[in-house]
Amino acid sequence: MSSQLSKTQVMFLQRVAKNSGLFDGPVDGVMTNALAKAEERLLAEYRSIMDEMGEVDPRTERNIASMLPRTQRKAREFMKTAKEFPLTVRIISATRTYAEQDALFAIGRTIQTKKSKVTNARGGQSNHNFGIAWDVGLFDADGHYLNGDTKDEMRRYAELGALIKEKVGGLEWGGDWKTFVDMPHYQLDVGVTKVAQVRERFEGGTLFA
Repeated sequence: MSSQLSKTQVMFLQRVAKNSGLFDGPVDGVMTNALAKAEERLLAEYRSIMDEMGEVDPRTERNIASMLPRTQRKAREFMKTAKEFPLTVRIISATRTYAEQDALFAIGRTIQTKKSKVTNARGGQSNHNFGIAWDVGLFDADGHYLNGDTKDEMRRYAELGALIKEKVGGLEWGGDWKTFVDMPHYQLDVGVTKVAQVRERFEGGTLFA
């Protein structure tokens, strides 16, 4: 799998491994044996955390696997608490590479121009780009996705946020933001608030320093 990665994807893996304390080589987009071993250890750590804290639904698992290990633990703590909520909670989006973020940014602008814009953040401008953030979806008993189109649906997202704030520490909730309220969004508190600061630490391998 790693042999098929582009240079930018390898650089992203290097940064993830570096911030996870599993790689101390350069961030140069070159796949090495040391990086391959770090990738194996990332997968092993994901499996170990899952065995320790419990497995969740497949969609949420795929998204948790994309996060930094420290975030994975907090996401599983989040999901354990979310079981107390009367609606089904799933993590529907998590980590994106810079290239994946740029692709989303292009929707409604330069591609699929008839669609609404998906995001205002380019690659490196979203906390989803650093392995520390996720978005949730709420689903009713029939499996219907509450996309927040109504006041009642937004109220349910707010109720979930209140529950999580009460019982799970170390998180930031998009529902508390002043300039752009984002009810489904949660992220690990890494000690800095500006995205540019998070990016600088992520790219330098010192996100949790």
